[in-house]
Amino acid sequence: MARYAALSSSPLPLSPEDLYEFRFLTDAQISPDGARIAYSVKTANPKRDGYVGAIWLVSSDGTKPPAQITAGTAHDSAPRWSPSGTSLSFTSDRGDVPKGRKRPARNVFLLDLAGGEARQLTRFADDCSDLAWSPDGATLAFVVKDPKDSNDEDDGVRVYDRARYRSDEGGLSDGRHKHVWIVGADGSAPRKLTDGDWDDAQPEFSPDGREIAFVSNRTEKRDLNTVADIHVVDLSGTTRRITDGEGSYGNPSWSPDAAAITAYGTDRAIGASARNIHLWAFPVKGGPGRDLLESWDRSVGSSVISDMRAHAQTLPPAWTRDGRILFLGSDQGTANAYSCAASGGDVRAETVGAHQVVSWSLDDSRRRFAAIVATATDPGNLFVGDVGGPMRKATCLNDELLASKYIAEPERVEFTGADGWKIEGWLMKPRDFDPAKKWPLVLEIHGGPHTAYGHSFFHEFHVLAGRGYAVLLTNPRGSHAYGQRFVEACVGDWGGKDYEDLMAGLDHALALGWIDPKRLYVTGGSYGGFMTNWIVGHTDRFRAAVTQRSISNNISAFGTSDIGWHFWEHEMGDATPWRDAEKLIFRSPLSYVTNVKTPLLILHAERDLRCPIEQAEQLFTALKVLGKEAVFVRFPEDNHDLTRGGKPKHRAEHARRIADWFDAHP
Repeated sequence: MARYAALSSSPLPLSPEDLYEFRFLTDAQISPDGARIAYSVKTANPKRDGYVGAIWLVSSDGTKPPAQITAGTAHDSAPRWSPSGTSLSFTSDRGDVPKGRKRPARNVFLLDLAGGEARQLTRFADDCSDLAWSPDGATLAFVVKDPKDSNDEDDGVRVYDRARYRSDEGGLSDGRHKHVWIVGADGSAPRKLTDGDWDDAQPEFSPDGREIAFVSNRTEKRDLNTVADIHVVDLSGTTRRITDGEGSYGNPSWSPDAAAITAYGTDRAIGASARNIHLWAFPVKGGPGRDLLESWDRSVGSSVISDMRAHAQTLPPAWTRDGRILFLGSDQGTANAYSCAASGGDVRAETVGAHQVVSWSLDDSRRRFAAIVATATDPGNLFVGDVGGPMRKATCLNDELLASKYIAEPERVEFTGADGWKIEGWLMKPRDFDPAKKWPLVLEIHGGPHTAYGHSFFHEFHVLAGRGYAVLLTNPRGSHAYGQRFVEACVGDWGGKDYEDLMAGLDHALALGWIDPKRLYVTGGSYGGFMTNWIVGHTDRFRAAVTQRSISNNISAFGTSDIGWHFWEHEMGDATPWRDAEKLIFRSPLSYVTNVKTPLLILHAERDLRCPIEQAEQLFTALKVLGKEAVFVRFPEDNHDLTRGGKPKHRAEHARRIADWFDAHP
């Protein structure tokens, strides 16, 4: 490869190790007057086993260059402007490592922009998150786990009597829950507002500052269902529920007159991931909610995925002064800002483009905004604009690095899948592309299955294109942003017509004439890993395959995944291990392991609780017993999000092993 690079006239290929050089834009918040933007940037730490982050400040009009305002020796993130615009709160893991933890906890800090050092407002042993200012600027709400009893000694023994005792994000439960707290900006002691045997999140102050809306599941069967309700708590701790206990809602926002609360969600919690998420309005005094986007056959939020960040949490709905509500939404591989009438309907795009608006924030006028915007060739920069108008790029975080590397511009393709459905995808051409030659191709399959590929950056894809591979990414049925019928079409049919869609995309690429049919490769993660396992058990057309954080056995996944009992039952068409187990077995790639002839590399994180590593272990053991070519690589201390936010050295190693495996099977 080194000789090839030396003879080539094109830019150098993007390497797995280039991940260490990236700067990741993680948050962008515009000041109340719209004049300045605070944003956070993280980079790999010197040991490459974690990250450090700093808060930056830039003028909205571009008259002043960006300036770093925190040291960046710890992980400073989540800046939030005070209502006066004179100070910033943020979270940071500065300080000592609490007993029983491997890193310092993220606490709440306050920085006076007139000068001086940041003041630490909280001193918890667990991470604080979800910062929200009171309208008068006197108080901050946040979420943190209940403190441990200082008299309790942890002997490591865990006793559970509930099914929901672990999560991929938080690991094994220790019996404590997250609740809403408030702390004074003057440094007065933090005070807990909510309590109980449940988790609370996403606090949002009412316009008069007397109440806080938040998200919680306090239903009787909360251990087994996926309900998420909007609740309201006053400053004395009295709580009432706003939503109906049946749906799944989040990101609450108050109307200017405090008569209604809007939230994103769906009125049926079961199978919510396979449904369009809409914008709902609920009367604060009680009563049924209204779907404000009832006739809009798309979904709220940025459904487009990337390996440069975890799935983004979007901004709560923002009410304008002229009777509209602003939100982010996804449509066919893009994510943009939209608005609707406060009474519902009249949806219109407020930004337009082949990009992903990852997240945004608005000033007090609800006219000027700051946004993180990513494209297929840029992992994310800060943009500034006015609602309904053009956006201006305000940072150049990775421009120099990307300009020195081969970055492939994906070309849109459309083809006919199963049942004559039109399927969208993108094709990235390899470095030094010559249409007169035959080129190898990698089929990439996204996870979810209810997410989507689109106009967002993938380090892995560009590494492969730099190595000389064409890369095909498609959105088969089950993907978001193509309407309700499309997104739910794979439910109960994993490995059916979604598989046919993927093969149709491959056939479309082969028909272009420059793809080598003898050098086809396939990879994917999560559901994409399931589908990779399914593919190698149903066809021999691929020269080699890589399965990432995958599922191989639906029977065991039901009980070992942190979402297994509800997700698998819904996605497999109401099947459970004791009811219609044959359906789970039929849809399990492990059932077809004797058919596998394709060399398979298995990549899995040891702390993955979404697709537990026992899924990889079963598949690997079966392949080896049968004498198949397989290699198993385990990544310690990372979870299901390894490729999006895991240890930098693991992310780089993960990408390198994929490319090396394909190189080793020419």
